[in-house]
Order: sequence, then C-alpha cells, then structure tokens
Amino acid sequence: MHDTHAPTWERYEDRVRAVLFGITGVLLIAVMIQRSMLPHHPHWTFPVFRASFRHLVHQQNLYAQYAEHDLFKYSPTAALLFAPVSLLPFAPALLLWDTLNAAALIYALDRLFPRRDSTLALLLVFPELFASMQASQSNSLVAAIIVLAFVALERGEQWRGYLVIALGAAIKIFPLAALSLAIFHPRRARAACIFAACAAALVLLPLTVTTPSMLLAQYQWWHAIEGVDALALGASVMRVLHQSLGVEWPNWPVQLAGVFVLLLPLLHRARWTDTHFRRGYLASLLVFVVIFNHQAERPSFVIAAAGVAIWFVQSPRDAARLALVLLSLAGLRAWGYLPVWAVMQGELHGVLASSSALIPRRVGIYFFTAEAQRPQVKAPVK
Repeated sequence: MHDTHAPTWERYEDRVRAVLFGITGVLLIAVMIQRSMLPHHPHWTFPVFRASFRHLVHQQNLYAQYAEHDLFKYSPTAALLFAPVSLLPFAPALLLWDTLNAAALIYALDRLFPRRDSTLALLLVFPELFASMQASQSNSLVAAIIVLAFVALERGEQWRGYLVIALGAAIKIFPLAALSLAIFHPRRARAACIFAACAAALVLLPLTVTTPSMLLAQYQWWHAIEGVDALALGASVMRVLHQSLGVEWPNWPVQLAGVFVLLLPLLHRARWTDTHFRRGYLASLLVFVVIFNHQAERPSFVIAAAGVAIWFVQSPRDAARLALVLLSLAGLRAWGYLPVWAVMQGELHGVLASSSALIPRRVGIYFFTAEAQRPQVKAPVK
C-alpha cells in the first residue's frame, strides 16, 4: 500500500523550507543594511572580529581594549581565520559572515536528519537563529560544528570529525566537550592522535603571519583574559542558583557537577550502539555547553535550541514534549532550558520513557510533523 499522504507533506515541506529560506535571506540583508548605516553598539562583536586579523598581522595584542569595542576573546587561530571578513569591505563582509553562520547550521541539520525531520528542526531553531543573526556572533557556526562532528564520527570519518572539533575549539573552547562523542566509536587511541595532530596544527597556524615569540605572548594574553571571565555568571545555571538561592559559589563546582550529570548516562554501555541514544546524548551536550557556560548570553542559546530541536524531532510527539520546547523558546534562557535538559538526562538513563510522565498526555501532537502519516512498522515476532 502506498502512503497517499507523502506527496501532500512533501509539497507542504517544500513550501515551509522556501518560506524559511526567504525570511532568512531578507533578515540577512536587513541586518547588513541596519548595521552598515546605524552606529555600532559597543558590545556588538563583528567589528572586533574584523579588527582581530589586522591586530594579529601587525603584531598587536589581540586582547587589549581598542576604542569603544568589546574585547576579543577567541584564540589567535580564530583571528587568522577571520581574514576574509577583515579584507572585504564592511557590508559584504558582514553579509558573508552572517550567511556562513546561518547556512552552516541549516547544512548541519540537513546532514543529521532526513529532509522531513530537518525541516521541523529548522522551524524550532529559527527564533534563536534570528537572535544570533542580529548579534552577528559565531554561535550558529559553533552549533553546526558540533553537529557536523557527530555526523562525521557516525560515518567513521575520524579525520574530518576531530578536525571539526579542533576547529570549533579554536573559535570557542567549549566545543572540546564534543570529544566525549569518541566513546561511542572504536579506535579511540587513533582518535586521540588524530585530534592532537589537528589541534597542534591549528594552534601553530598563526605562525604563517606572526613570529613564534609573539604567538606565545598572544596565547598568554588569551589565558589571562579567560581567567578574568571565569568569574562571570552569564545567562547560566550558576546565575539561576544565584538568583533563586542567593548562593555565591564559584562557577567551577557547579560546572563540574554539570559535567558529572552529563556524562553519567554513558555508564549505560549496552546503549552505545543505539542511534537514538547517541543522538539524545548529542542533544543533551548541545544544551549543556550553553546552560553551564559562564559566558552564555542570549545569542548563545541558538546552540541549546539546536539540541532541543534534535531531541524533539527524534522523539515521540506528545503534549509534554511540545510544552518543554515552547518553554525553552520563551526567552527565559537557562531557566527555560534547564527543565528540558533534566528530561533529556532522565530519558538517557531510561528513567523517563516519555516526558508525558510529567504532563498528562491528552492528545497527540501532529502539527509540525508528519508522525501520523508515517507508516507504522511492526517489530518482528521472536
């Protein structure tokens, strides 16, 4: 029997994607025009990205305060990789940078899921993607890097997977958390050597435009500024604890506890071969690296939104899951994402078979999905 609903859904899906891409294109151009014509906010980071390459080439301290702009907080390698947006005129450079970020995340989700599921994921991520585009930060690109690393490792492409992780760590440190994905795959010693080689090459890459002594100084300055930022709370779980309980704890004990909770489901070794479990861990990882990040801010949550979208897309549809997704998209930052992350962890442990255990299920959720249209495959009788 043929699925008579499939053509209808495919036509609907094509329209949804066309609308999403059209809106994204309009927003990209609007941001370019707005930022090119209006005065720049001092905390808007794109001018900092542009200037970093020039500072690196001219042997200047990347991490010093320049004019009214925010501080540069990425690695010297990242400054080198910003060369294209530094050399182009401002407006085309901004359009290129924002387009790269949006396109990378769209491409990553398309690689992770079949087109039908990736369209749903894009719908769920879009509000946070819009916020990230307005800020012209690298968060969408970082989310894409973590997802693409997962895809590469799932396909046995170790060099590509660990190179992508090393590249993500050169932009922001926390993509190193994606190294935990190695536990699901064989040849871990080889994987460690590959990552070490990729990381070393990227660390030394700025030597193409600077001297060894200056590069060493840049890394020392970078370490110093990261140490100062370690005292911040950001839009993180640490701020949630501070606001709700009035605690004044250092960040590291809370972050260490978060790492423990994140990794605990990996003790279920028998589930490592389950694709659903591995994708669930990826989703949890994407949320974790934001809500336990002491530097997290509103644009950072496109990374967590990608995790929530992956979790929802691969899960059974019910009212509870939809409620958790809507809560995460309500703009509450860590407050909105912490409940869904707790449910993710419970499901990874097998403690929660479905989030409907938290909210009574009254009706299946068929909007946003073709779940009801998919042929049901019965398990073989043993």
